[in-house]
Amino acid sequence: MSASWIRRRGAGTQEVAAPEPQFVSKADRRRSEDGVGEVRPYCSPYGCDRQARTFRATTFVGSCALVPPSLCPCTSLPASLPSSAPGPLHRPSLLLGGHAPSTTGQDLCGATTCDTLGMADVGTMCDPKRSCSVIEDDGLPSAFTTAHELGHVFNMPHDNVKVCEEVSGKLRGNHMMSPTLIQIDRANPWSACSAAIVTDFLDSGHGDCLLDEPSKPVSLPEDLPGASYPLSQQCELAFGLGSKPCPYMQRCSKLWCTGKAKGQTLCQTRHFPWADGTSCGDGSFCLKGACVERRSLSKHRVDGSWAKWEPYGPCSRTCGGGVQLARRQCSSPAPANGGKYCEGVRVKYRSCKLESCPSSASGKSFREEQCQAFNGYNHSTNRLTLAVAWVPKYSGVSPRDKCKLICRANGTGYFYVLAPKVVDGTLCTPDSTSVCVQGKCIKAGCDGNLGSKKKFDKCGVCGGDNKSCKKVSGLFTKPMHGYNFVVAIPAGASSIDIRQRGYKGLIGDDNYLALKNSQGKYLLNGHFVVSAVERDLVVKGSLLRYSGTGTAVESLQASRPILEPLTVEVLSVGKMTPPRVRYSFYLPKEPREDRAPPPPGPRAPSVLHNSVLSLSNQVEQPDARPPARWVAGSWGPCSASCGGGLQRRPVDCRGPPGQRGASACDAAHRPADARACGEPCPAWELGAWSPCSKSCGRGFKRRPLKCVGHGGRLLARDRCNLRRKPQELDFCVLRPC
Repeated sequence: MSASWIRRRGAGTQEVAAPEPQFVSKADRRRSEDGVGEVRPYCSPYGCDRQARTFRATTFVGSCALVPPSLCPCTSLPASLPSSAPGPLHRPSLLLGGHAPSTTGQDLCGATTCDTLGMADVGTMCDPKRSCSVIEDDGLPSAFTTAHELGHVFNMPHDNVKVCEEVSGKLRGNHMMSPTLIQIDRANPWSACSAAIVTDFLDSGHGDCLLDEPSKPVSLPEDLPGASYPLSQQCELAFGLGSKPCPYMQRCSKLWCTGKAKGQTLCQTRHFPWADGTSCGDGSFCLKGACVERRSLSKHRVDGSWAKWEPYGPCSRTCGGGVQLARRQCSSPAPANGGKYCEGVRVKYRSCKLESCPSSASGKSFREEQCQAFNGYNHSTNRLTLAVAWVPKYSGVSPRDKCKLICRANGTGYFYVLAPKVVDGTLCTPDSTSVCVQGKCIKAGCDGNLGSKKKFDKCGVCGGDNKSCKKVSGLFTKPMHGYNFVVAIPAGASSIDIRQRGYKGLIGDDNYLALKNSQGKYLLNGHFVVSAVERDLVVKGSLLRYSGTGTAVESLQASRPILEPLTVEVLSVGKMTPPRVRYSFYLPKEPREDRAPPPPGPRAPSVLHNSVLSLSNQVEQPDARPPARWVAGSWGPCSASCGGGLQRRPVDCRGPPGQRGASACDAAHRPADARACGEPCPAWELGAWSPCSKSCGRGFKRRPLKCVGHGGRLLARDRCNLRRKPQELDFCVLRPC
């Protein structure tokens, strides 16, 4: 989030004929006053989502030094405003979820001038390291500065930003978050845009720290501030000792006080009214900039009460499980005269349109469709082309960000928050049943209903009891060099767990799990290129989590049913240490598997290498028909003349009628359908760098380069890959001349 400043123009004091503007903000400038650039965050109608890189002043007194954005004024304040300095920093005892507006009598400085009135980081209310604000104490009007900075802490931007104008139209410049504070509309101090953004901020859980019960109750004064600070003291607080109220000024509307400039006495104002409660005549006091009679005001405290629930709104989706919202307002009656606000739930929601979408056969998830809607949008960066395609990003996303639309440019490592919230009803993750509602992850059952406790059983049956499941498991330990078949996992399999334990517990034992789809295309660790980091693979809407190769136990897991058959292999290279691949998954039983149990009597034990067991550990009745068997064809030509080539051959499962498909054969004994082939390609051999051609200044250095074939034979340079030719000549600087 970005730092926001509120600033006064000049010295903040004006003669009677001076122009009106008093405060101006720095937050939306394209460059700061010292010429340092600023990157502004991408904002939605409900606030900003990515951190803006800004430079901010840490030494508010004196040099106004600039520091990188990683440093927060929360941690630098004590050093920049020491208690021994005149006008020390005061931290009040009133804390809002760990946030305490800090005030100082010292003149605050920006990058080049000392006309700053306050500063705060946007949207940091519950961030213990960054939730802070600094207010220059210029008398009772500093309460307005404090309210403005608190607005930023609650994620409110200035009212003139584009996002506010898109939602609420062009706003009048007399609300609390206006960049120019001239005169606040006391009847409606906060704009509709500010109200919408703070409501969404709190509804999204970003203010949950405010729900903590205080350690001790805080009693607030019931008297209005003008009763404690007479008019003369208000002038001294704002303009210094000796300042007095100017005569003949209009009562209550603006505070005009005396001051001196070039030896002459003049009247000056900061365009704020007299403090509420200031006496303005017999039996009258100031209230919201007007002089009113005390007896005309009711001191009766009115606590707020909820009005009736409004009807449910439209469903967020037309199919596939959406959400409807209903709201109620604290308006029956609204709180008045210091009365309590309503407590309880303001928004309720329910599931709707739970029937499956006709397009679900394509295998694309609802989140994928939302990312694809941004295809062609390159985020105004030269790193991406206009043909960019966006896919969901799941790995490395924090739990609090699961309901943001975070998409990755396909084929790259670049990812962005393309929307602050996904559409209501979107799954939080592909392997959970919880759904996103108003930017928060809410628990739901496997039937799609919010609040439902139904769960998938091990074979993916919603509300099932595992009785219709069978388990397939096995072990692979005998590799050949290259890719080795481990197991074919049919569509519909769930609770998949594949683990490759490193030889003697070593990391990087030269055995790596690989995965292919039904077309034979590698989805993971194919073509002798392996992934060392954790990855999430989305295959037709199903999520498989891969641990990466940087662990002693390499794993590939999926909890939900897969919609496409997959083939698991293990790549064995290097020293050929034996792999130890264990796999297991669950399948729904076919109708014939649920037949009546055999009659009682003695029965020969069945021994299966790949045991097919139900959860009650009962072995299937052996079939009297001849068993199906694997039939392998001839090896095809090598795919490459050198290097990591592959030879393939057809492998089919053949058996009697009624036994079709790979599932009829013993997966553990399936012959390999691919093997490595081809001699190593010629490679570049590097020599040592020569000394630098110059003893000082910029010189050159060289190194010998040879093309070497299999067995160390010296070859012509064009036999090696010229695109990967290493650098022979380079610049060097031993020392400046």
